[in-house]
Order: sequence, then C-alpha cells, then structure tokens
Amino acid sequence: MNSFSYELKKEVAKNNFFGDEERSEISAIIKTAGQITMNSSGLKVLVYTEIDEIVDKIKNYVQNCYAEAVEVNIVQNPFSNSNRFEVIIPSSIARQLLLDIEIAKLDDEGFFELVEGISKYLIQEETTARAYLKGVFTTAFSCNINLYGQNKVASTTGYHAEFVFSNETYAKDFCFLLADFDIISKMMERKKMFVVYVKGLDMISDLLVVVGANNGVLALQNESAYRSIRNTVNRQNNCLTGNLTKTIDASVREIEAINTIKNSIGLESLDIPLQDAAYLRLANPEESLDELVKLSTTKISKSGLYHRLKKLEDIAKGLK
Repeated sequence: MNSFSYELKKEVAKNNFFGDEERSEISAIIKTAGQITMNSSGLKVLVYTEIDEIVDKIKNYVQNCYAEAVEVNIVQNPFSNSNRFEVIIPSSIARQLLLDIEIAKLDDEGFFELVEGISKYLIQEETTARAYLKGVFTTAFSCNINLYGQNKVASTTGYHAEFVFSNETYAKDFCFLLADFDIISKMMERKKMFVVYVKGLDMISDLLVVVGANNGVLALQNESAYRSIRNTVNRQNNCLTGNLTKTIDASVREIEAINTIKNSIGLESLDIPLQDAAYLRLANPEESLDELVKLSTTKISKSGLYHRLKKLEDIAKGLK
C-alpha cells in the first residue's frame, strides 16, 4: 500500500499549469529530482520520479516547447525495493532547456553555469511561486505520518514533514519561499544533505492547503480526530486500571487486618459498627468502597465506612 506521502504528492501532481506557472513547476521538478552532468560528450539531464503524472508533465512540456520527445525507462530505486521512472531529456535541447527554466545561466563572460538557489524570476508572482512550491512538493516532500486507516496500526509519532536537498543555498531559498506563504520551517544538515522541515498538525495542514492537497488535509484532520479519541480512551483505561489496583490493594490490607483481629482477640470483641464493617468486607473482598456502601444492610456513608475500615487496620497494627 502506498504511503501517505506518496498519496499527497500524487494528488498535487494531478494539477496542471500553463504558461509561466508551468515553467516554474517544471523548473522545480527538474531542480529537485534531476541529475545534471556535463562532460566531453555534452550535457545530460535525467529526472527520477515514482509518479507517472510527473513523467507526463515533463513529456508534454518538452514536446510543446521544443518539439522533442523524452526517453522514459523504468529502473530500480536504490533507496527502496520499488521501481521508479527515469526520464531522459534529449541532449540536443538540454542546455537550452536549463537556461529557459532558470536552472542555468550565462555568466558575465558568457560561460554556462548552474544556478545554486531559486531564480527570482520563477517566483515573482504568487501564482508562479505557488506553482514552484507544488513542483518541489511532488518531488522532495516526505512525512512520518502513517494514517490508521491505511495500515490498521495506531501511530504514536508526532507530525513532521520535510524536504531534502543537496544544496544549502537552495534549501535556504526554499525556507524563504515557504515563509512567503506563512509556513514556518527550519533547516538542518543530515548526512551531507540539507533538510527543510515543518512540524505540527496545524502548520503541515496549512502547507497542504497551499499546495492544493485538499484530500490530504481531510485525511490529516481525520487522523488527528482518531488520535484524540484513542488518547482519551487510553487515559480512561489507565484511570480505571489505577482505580482497580487501588481497590485491590486496599481490600488486601483490610482483610489481612480483619483476620489478624479475628485470630488474636476475635471479631466479637469489637463494637457492633466495626463488626458490621469487618463482616461486610470479608463477604465482598473484590468490591470497591462505593459498592460496599450499597451492599451494607445498615445506613452508612462512604466516609463513615472508610474510617471504620481504617480503624480495623489500626487495631490490627496494635496487635502485631
């Protein structure tokens, strides 16, 4: 069964853009899921994804803008047992494509170089910034959230989502992009990679709203409601267990005290109220104080019965 992260990315990837928004999305996809190499044989651009909608986006963009076809292969994912798509951009257009989508630029002397961060021209408008964010989401997003309905296993983890990048400048730029949509994130380095993460149910929900994962927002709200109910039930069960333990412990002490009195001076040596309390406890060793009050043939309050049983314990201590 697919993970919640995969389902979220799949949902967001189904949205299609056109014009400048499409360019921003494609740039984000190739920047975060692509491998770019330059050698003596020329420029090579590969894009890896598990989502077929991403493949279609790249195919359509290259076909519409450059009248070329991409090559698509299915390869083994080195990070899991699953397969993924390998999209190969034609080398004849790779250089121009990278320039057009602001992943590369020409320096002052006309030399070709890659852009480390996010080009400001791709996110000048809110619409293009949102499209860029969606592109990054579909390729670099992951979360630790396991929905109960997916695997029938109650999750005890918190709410944590993250994006992993190989470039520190790009990771910092992405933090600023999230901030433009009021998404608070933090960055850390992990195994020479740079992780931008978002924590908390509300903030992750806001992120999903921004990228248009509406079904994901509903699923997350349902998961939160389920966890809340489960936690309430657990607290109630723990309370009941604690009360039961206290009842058993008290009953054991009281019966031990009554037997000490019985074997030493006899229960008949006690006054009538204490005798009644002793016989009531002996006859109902597993009942709570509340139940003993209900079972008593004489009218007595819970407090009154409690003090009589305590008196029996005090008498027994004096006989030892």
